[in-house]
Amino acid sequence: MASGHSGTSLQLNLLGIGEILRNNRLVVPQFQRSYCWKADQEVQDYWTDLSRAIEAGTDEDYFLGTIVLTQDGPDDRKKVIDGQQRLVTSSLLIAAIRENLKELGHTQAHRIEADFLASQAWDAEDIEPHLKLNEDDHPPYHGIVAGTGLPLAAPKRGDSDIIKAYRYFCKQLSELADRYGQSATNELKKWVKYIQHRAQLAVVETPSEADAYVIFETLNNRGADLTTADLLKNHLFGAAKVHLDSVRNNWHKSIGALSLSAADDKFTKFLRHYWSSRVGKVTERDLYAQMRKQVVQSQDALTFSEKLLTGARIYAALSDLNHEIWQEKCPGRKPALSTLVLFNLVPNKILLLAAVEHLPPAQIEKLLKALISWSVRGMIMGTINRGRYEDVYSQVAVEIRQGAITNISEIRARVNDLIASDTDFKAQFALTALGRTEANKIARYYLGALERTHKNEAQPEFIPNDNPTEINLEHVYPQNAVIGDWSEFITVSGNQEDADSWIYRIGNMVLLQASANSSLGNKPFKDKADVLKASQFALTHEVGECPEWTPEAIQSRQERLATLAVRTWPR
Repeated sequence: MASGHSGTSLQLNLLGIGEILRNNRLVVPQFQRSYCWKADQEVQDYWTDLSRAIEAGTDEDYFLGTIVLTQDGPDDRKKVIDGQQRLVTSSLLIAAIRENLKELGHTQAHRIEADFLASQAWDAEDIEPHLKLNEDDHPPYHGIVAGTGLPLAAPKRGDSDIIKAYRYFCKQLSELADRYGQSATNELKKWVKYIQHRAQLAVVETPSEADAYVIFETLNNRGADLTTADLLKNHLFGAAKVHLDSVRNNWHKSIGALSLSAADDKFTKFLRHYWSSRVGKVTERDLYAQMRKQVVQSQDALTFSEKLLTGARIYAALSDLNHEIWQEKCPGRKPALSTLVLFNLVPNKILLLAAVEHLPPAQIEKLLKALISWSVRGMIMGTINRGRYEDVYSQVAVEIRQGAITNISEIRARVNDLIASDTDFKAQFALTALGRTEANKIARYYLGALERTHKNEAQPEFIPNDNPTEINLEHVYPQNAVIGDWSEFITVSGNQEDADSWIYRIGNMVLLQASANSSLGNKPFKDKADVLKASQFALTHEVGECPEWTPEAIQSRQERLATLAVRTWPR
């Protein structure tokens, strides 16, 4: 039957999945993500549903959903735009039935292969699968459906999802054959016929690939089981029309620039950060709808894909100090970049996506330095990961793109209300305890920067050496204190729980050369003091000079560190 969609002619037919595999030569485009159904999840559900349908009666149809094909594939093959998972899974089941019939001595088992899985054209030298997959999936799939490379019986750790699905079907069919005994051959043949005629798919065929993406998006407009990246890609490709090749190339270059796949959650995070830097803060839930509004015409898709590629390269550079972008944009601020990479804060990424693209190098350098101080103040105050920071930073990014903000002074004026005052920052720093997960790298950074301020070194907020094999973090009151060695500290604190609340206070932490730290462990303070006193780090040496280590000593030291912090990370 034929139908119309936005002026484009398309075909819609309800066909048995076996008939689809028998009468068509199909190919999955190289850019599509790989087969990903899990043997203990989707594949098991597929088997269970199909088994119940066949047991209910072979005259009853079983509907598997919709697939979208386009008629302009290579070598007269139709491209599979949507439906790869169901087609591959069904092929693997048929291949497993073929092997089971061979074991049962059925002489026509090879006909199943030729009809549904793989065959040799009269003018071809080799057997070709009726369905071709991408470069990663095709070798194991080809081996299974053509019967030339069946997986070994014993599972291996590196087995692909395709091999695991095939093994699952082999196991289930073997159990089925055991149950039916001498009738097993007839039962398996019944399964093949059911898959051929009664397990049905709605097949939508379009004349061109661009039209296929429009249909795909329409069928999936609720986004079920699809990532934002999936939906955006298919909308872009559908809108691209004459620019499809360029749009597709830019899309895959964007993914490549980030060393990710479109299925990776990190790619969706990039899309959200990028779009927030263009239009203002946007949630992941609203991301696709907002992006979609910007891409209506073919030229929109091309422009969008070009800008996306630029954004992806900048985003990659935000985590890579040696990225080529920095040679042009900011050759002299690698220590500042290293510090911001350590922080890994979303508001910074959103702001820098715009700043690196549009501001001159001198202003970028100043911004990187300022962001370090603003970030530390935000982290200490516990405000930087709250919504207001991202709201303001996103809006500043938009204004940078619009040309309304052109330098660090204007940025500073826009974020001024977010940044804690010296008084508030100092008071909070004096009380801060770091979370267990952040206590190592962040504490080493804080203490290293404070040490350099104490010694009046230039640019103390930058990271000169974050190598944990050379410089270690030592908790003076240890993480696993022996009660007998620290009884006085515990008594003064009140109890063990109260004593442990001091472990991750900044005032309880010191830097040590790795060789010195290895010998301290959970020793009492009197055994640590001489090692601390001998340290080249002045702030560590001061701790070694203390007559005893108590909660009061920790608080007193942290207040002194708070005074240094105001100088280290100026507002």
